[in-house]
Amino acid sequence: MDALKNMLSPLGVGSANAIQDTLKLVVIGGTVETARRASAGAWHTFLDSFFLTAHFSQEDYPYDWLMHWLSKQPAWGRSREFEITTRTVGRNGLTQSTTGDLDEEDEEEDEDEDALVHKRRKRKVTFIPSIGRVIATHTIYYRGHWLRITRTKRYPDYGHGSALKISVIARNNDILKKLVLEAKREYEKDAEHRVHIFMADTTYECWRWNGARQKRPMSSIVLQPGVKDMLLADCKDFLCSEDWYAERGIPFRRGYLLHGVPGSGKTSLIHSLAGELGLDIYVVSLSSKGMSDNTLTTLMGHVPSRCILLLEDLDAAFTRSVSRDASSTGAPTASNTSSTANETNDGSTLSLSGLLNSLDGVAAAEGRLLFATTNHIERLDPALSRPGRMDVWVNFTHATKWQAEGIFKCFFPSKPAGGAASASPSEELSQNVDASQKNLPLLKRKTPSHTIPVLDETEISELAKRFADAIPENELSVAALQGYLLKNKVRPRECVDEVAQWVVEERETREKLKKEKAEREAKEKEEAEEKERKEKEEQAVKEVMPFCT
Repeated sequence: MDALKNMLSPLGVGSANAIQDTLKLVVIGGTVETARRASAGAWHTFLDSFFLTAHFSQEDYPYDWLMHWLSKQPAWGRSREFEITTRTVGRNGLTQSTTGDLDEEDEEEDEDEDALVHKRRKRKVTFIPSIGRVIATHTIYYRGHWLRITRTKRYPDYGHGSALKISVIARNNDILKKLVLEAKREYEKDAEHRVHIFMADTTYECWRWNGARQKRPMSSIVLQPGVKDMLLADCKDFLCSEDWYAERGIPFRRGYLLHGVPGSGKTSLIHSLAGELGLDIYVVSLSSKGMSDNTLTTLMGHVPSRCILLLEDLDAAFTRSVSRDASSTGAPTASNTSSTANETNDGSTLSLSGLLNSLDGVAAAEGRLLFATTNHIERLDPALSRPGRMDVWVNFTHATKWQAEGIFKCFFPSKPAGGAASASPSEELSQNVDASQKNLPLLKRKTPSHTIPVLDETEISELAKRFADAIPENELSVAALQGYLLKNKVRPRECVDEVAQWVVEERETREKLKKEKAEREAKEKEEAEEKERKEKEEQAVKEVMPFCT
């Protein structure tokens, strides 16, 4: 200190005292701050020694369970920081509501939620706890324990990649086990009647939840006799044969190839099977931008063990600008040869060998049901469709008379002959519901202004027979029949009376489209030939010019 005084003495006594006081404050402040940080760190370390913490990532199922469970907790709706939104469907596809939801005071309890106000549909305002920019912390009381819940964003700039951390003061992790199991039971109870769809994200090489769809009853799928039962029995047998495969050293994988004409019900069948088996659907678009061999291998390695892996339009995976009609051979036409160079640079570098290795290579997932759809099986490489990769083949054709009769009966309900003259809507639904849909909760629906007439079983059978007789064999697609029935969903008798005229109109429309397509292709071919002729003439002129000079 004396040396410091000697150094400051030339500056004057007053200024030296001021600097000394400043240095004392700096030393005291630094000491206090260091003590504060040390004590705070020791205190947090002391508390953390009593806390049990569980981490949940958005990419895993327990995250969905916990978020669904939290949305039902009263304290969740009383958060001090929240977002106000009208989107009440969460990431897991289930309607989420909290005690903080805002309802109109004059709204009656029995009023229809789908009613229009000022010619616009009413929207329910929902309060959802906000995650903030990066992190948010909430506290909930559960079974005698205070839970500290922290939500974080790993990629705040992209709006996804959330994580959940739950901490509790307890001697063991029994309270966390009970919490996770309770959340799992509630989630599975509410999600029992939905099929979750996941899409491949080639940017981050992961799976992104894309929505949840209501299960589709198997009775709504009308195929040739025995096809549905065969597929369902084969899938069930595979899912419970893991030990059998392991004992014989066979990879626990099963592939199904659904091929045939467009609009024949291939994707609908997969949706129905997923609902019947209780599996999620993981969809891969092989021609999407950024798809490469490494990306596909990584995605296949992250597929869960019990799910349906769907590869749609397998024939178009390595082809650009190819039409999907029956006359197409798979080769680019003259009109699109000029654009082929630009389209090949779309970022997709997937090769056939990479696809084959991802399906049954060393890193391929096991325990999944692989479904592939194609409209042109002749375009597939034999290595892709061989047994071991595609074990079961199912051919889908245009609608037969048997299918037409079955589809008609699915669209129009019937009552048993000699039954009551009228029945309530719930009774009618219960009489015509598929066995797989017995436990489905009835949806709240607005009573339509024009109801579907419920005919007796005898009349419906007679109408269905007449409808099938008017449908030509293997000429119209199942999608076309469904479209016609949808336009006449409340007119079963008129639908049958007018079906013959509709068939004639469909044929005329198809002929017209076919003629227009032929004219367009002829014109494009003529333009291409004219362009090629001009290029040859210009090339000949360029070759002659040097000799003229």
